[in-house]
Amino acid sequence: MKKGRWPTRPVCSDVSSLSHGLGKWVSEMLIPIQKAQPSYFQDSYALKLLLDCLDLPYNAQLFTADATSMYTFIKTAPALASIKKHIDENVHSMSEDRKEALHAAMALVFNNNLFEFGDAFIRQRSGTAMGTPPAPPYATIFYAIHENAFLPRWSNHVLFYKRFIDDVIGVWLAHEDSEQNEQLWKEFQADMNNWHDLEWTVEDPSDTVNFMDMTISIVNGRIETKLYEKDMNLYLYLPPHSSHPRGVFTGLIFGQVLRTRRLCTHVEDAETSINEFFDRMLARGHKQESLAP
Repeated sequence: MKKGRWPTRPVCSDVSSLSHGLGKWVSEMLIPIQKAQPSYFQDSYALKLLLDCLDLPYNAQLFTADATSMYTFIKTAPALASIKKHIDENVHSMSEDRKEALHAAMALVFNNNLFEFGDAFIRQRSGTAMGTPPAPPYATIFYAIHENAFLPRWSNHVLFYKRFIDDVIGVWLAHEDSEQNEQLWKEFQADMNNWHDLEWTVEDPSDTVNFMDMTISIVNGRIETKLYEKDMNLYLYLPPHSSHPRGVFTGLIFGQVLRTRRLCTHVEDAETSINEFFDRMLARGHKQESLAP
C-alpha cells in the first residue's frame, strides 16, 4: 500500500496541436547539438562499444546516477537562457538568423504547453513541456552545459562518464586513502547536484551495476556485459492472434535475438537469454515451429 501523495508529471502529447510542427523543427535543430556533447551516447550498443575500449586500472569502479524527475525540475527561464548562451557561443555551423529563429521557436514551444483537463484549460508555467518533440535534446543539452564545466575538474578521478538524458554511468578511480576517497566522492556528488534545481541520486561505486538494459561488470580490468531485465517485467509480447502484419512478429524475434547477441560479452549469457525469450514467446501462445529459424 502506497502512503502519501502519488507523484504526478504533466505528460501531454502535442500531436496535431498548433505547436507540434514547430516543435519538430526545434528538435531537428537541437539533435545535432545534443550529439556533439561529450557525455552523449545514442543507445546501449553504442555504450557497450565505448566500454569495450576501456583498459581499467586496479582502483576503477563503476557508478550510476539517476535524476529525480528531471523534466519537471528543469526551470524554463534559466534553461532557455543557458541553452541560448551555449548555442550562441559554441555552435558555429548555424547562421545568426537561424540561431535567432531557433531561440524564438524554443521560447514559443516551452512557454506555451497548453492542455485541456476536464472543463479546465491549463498552461504549464515551469518545467519541461513533456510530450513535445524537442524535450529529450533540450533536457540533454541543458545538463550537458553543466557537465562541460565541472567534469574537467574531476579528470583524475572520473575515467569515464556518459549520460542518456537522466541516467549517468561512469568509472570512478578510488583514492588510496579511504577517508580521502569518501570525501572526494561526496564533493563529486555535490558538484553533480550544483546546477539549478536538478537533483541526482548517485549510487556508490561498485564492480557491477545495472544500467539501462545491461548488467555491466569489471572483470580483470575489462568491462563485461549481459542483458538486464527488471523483476517487474511481465514480458507481454504480441500474442499470435494479434492482427499485426506477420513482418512485425519476424521483426520482434530477429530484433530481440540481435539485441541480446550484441549486448552480451559471452556467448553463453546470450544463449541463456535467447532461450528464456523463446520460452516466454511459447507462454504467449506462439508455436515452436513459427519461432524456429
